[in-house]
Amino acid sequence: MEPQTTETLPPAPQDTPLLRSSWMNWLLGVLRHEPAHALTLFYIGTSALGLWASFWFFRSFGIPVMDYMDPSDYITAGLRDPMYFLTVIAALVLTFLLNFKEYARRKGQAYYEETRTAHWWGRVLMPFPYRPARGNWVGRLLGWGAFSMPTAATFGVIWATMWMTFGYVQNKAENIRAGGGHVVRITLAHAHDPQPGTARLLGTIGDFVFLYWPDQKRAEAIAVEEVGRIESLISADDAAAKTSVAPSASTPAH
Repeated sequence: MEPQTTETLPPAPQDTPLLRSSWMNWLLGVLRHEPAHALTLFYIGTSALGLWASFWFFRSFGIPVMDYMDPSDYITAGLRDPMYFLTVIAALVLTFLLNFKEYARRKGQAYYEETRTAHWWGRVLMPFPYRPARGNWVGRLLGWGAFSMPTAATFGVIWATMWMTFGYVQNKAENIRAGGGHVVRITLAHAHDPQPGTARLLGTIGDFVFLYWPDQKRAEAIAVEEVGRIESLISADDAAAKTSVAPSASTPAH
């Protein structure tokens, strides 16, 4: 009687993690072990977005701002407008939300279904039941590796953020040309009287002050040492708004 042999069956195939050996998996690992790096990445992203915004904003006035900057201005470009902070934060949150489905899939079917059914936001982020990863259909169609879903979502958010910021600074520039913006009166260092007319303060960097003169439709850069005084004024729109509010505030109640 021949001895019975037990044949070991191969393990059932598991769902391959979509982020395995990817740059995002490496990045998440680094941030998990060194959380302080997240602050550095946030600062770098804000500075890069500030440089992008500064280039297009000043370019609309014909000012090559990058030629006026020194190295310290490059790393502080994102600190000049709080909107850049908010934009970067919104981009990070959106990237996380778009990638949460793949993150939950990596944790396994049990985690995926539990999160999807236990929380209302789980049903929003994961509207469909759990399905094993089927590979990258774009890669199969084109015959190349293509991007993973998290990578594509991340680059899509970055691309959208760049062009939304472009629209923001272009609208800001149009508002200044239409009479809005920060109205100032300039007195040069070697003069006692201010310059005739008023200007719009476009911004400052370490060594230069950028101004726009609406009457002459002219923009210029003035060295900081040449500026004796910058006096802030109320724009016509702000003055009209205050005038319209004042009578209603002073009307006695009956």
